[in-house]
Amino acid sequence: MDRNSRLPSLTGLRWVAAFIVFGQHLLEQYYNPQLVAPKPVRSAVWALLAHGGGLGVSFFFVLSGFVLAWSFRPGTPTTTFWWRRFTKVYPPAIVTTVAAVFIVGGAGPLQLATHLTLTQSWLPRRDVYTALNIVSWSLSCEVFFYLCFPLLLAGLRRLGPAGLWAIAVMMVECVAALATNLVHASHDTAGWVGYVLPPVRMAEFTLGVTVALLVRSGAWRGPGLRWSLALVLPAMVAGLFAPYPVNEHALTLVPVTCVVAAAARADLFGRKTFWSRPAMVYLGELSFAFYLVHFLVIIGFNRTGLLPHQAGPAQALVATVSVLWFSLIAAVLLHHGVELPALRLMRRTASAPAAGRHRRIALTSAPAVPRQRRELPAHAVPAQRASTTRPRSRARHAL
Repeated sequence: MDRNSRLPSLTGLRWVAAFIVFGQHLLEQYYNPQLVAPKPVRSAVWALLAHGGGLGVSFFFVLSGFVLAWSFRPGTPTTTFWWRRFTKVYPPAIVTTVAAVFIVGGAGPLQLATHLTLTQSWLPRRDVYTALNIVSWSLSCEVFFYLCFPLLLAGLRRLGPAGLWAIAVMMVECVAALATNLVHASHDTAGWVGYVLPPVRMAEFTLGVTVALLVRSGAWRGPGLRWSLALVLPAMVAGLFAPYPVNEHALTLVPVTCVVAAAARADLFGRKTFWSRPAMVYLGELSFAFYLVHFLVIIGFNRTGLLPHQAGPAQALVATVSVLWFSLIAAVLLHHGVELPALRLMRRTASAPAAGRHRRIALTSAPAVPRQRRELPAHAVPAQRASTTRPRSRARHAL
């Protein structure tokens, strides 16, 4: 299976995960919890909103491991991999952090320093990892994943299908066991250890890497995309009856993992899905920017009085659609105005010195070649040279 195959369904599903996180944050800011809690909230729609953030973030962590393992090219220098991840994540993160200083406020030196360095999730202080742009705590986890990824992948690639399955089961058991053991801990301890701490969330990232290797080897056995999606909703409804922090992501981890694997397989076998449509793929490409800006837009609406807390259904619908549209506009501006230009600029700047070195080496070390020999047609290339290029082309598709 070609590691360079595009996975449009997974890209489209990224938008769904980001939208679910948006729904929970809007619910938390828009409705008074004291008014909402006593109501009989047993519907699937409420379950989707009440525990959507946990599912959405868990999906992103599993997906991150899957995509990185799928697209990683053997022989890529570790520093190159790290630089590519840095250029992808940091520019939009720094812009939204600065914006949060003005929109959210309340940031002291410690909060600002940890958010600018994406280290806030390492501190067991709620006033630190929930400060400023609250969603950026997950980027602190992602940075840790990226640092560990080269060594993690090198170890997992040595395992056969049986070993990979054992690791996958172990990761699911670790998440479930830790969440269960934290049920009687204080809310702050359970929230930081069970939900925010990067080494703990590493289990989901590792699960994604493992599943990618299983799918690539043809050893993955799981339900198709429709059945996988169908399993998500009952798991979320079950979260209504489970204690914290079990209800955050432990119950939905297996369905989420099945969705990631099934969507990737659908793309690999050329099966069109709703999530692979161009509109969904574009929204998926916006998902990272949307994820970073939506909370700031909600807070902005809330502080300007444009998000009424006592409203009828019609007024609530108008307010919700308005927040969504402003979040989408902000995401488009961040994606096209910051994320993509910074990505191109930083990678072009990094590649220019390397290209210059290669040119200098070629000019200084290459022997003088007559002009007529340099212009030999392709079919006249010596057999020895052709033989040295074939292994390289095969290695490109090897895991």
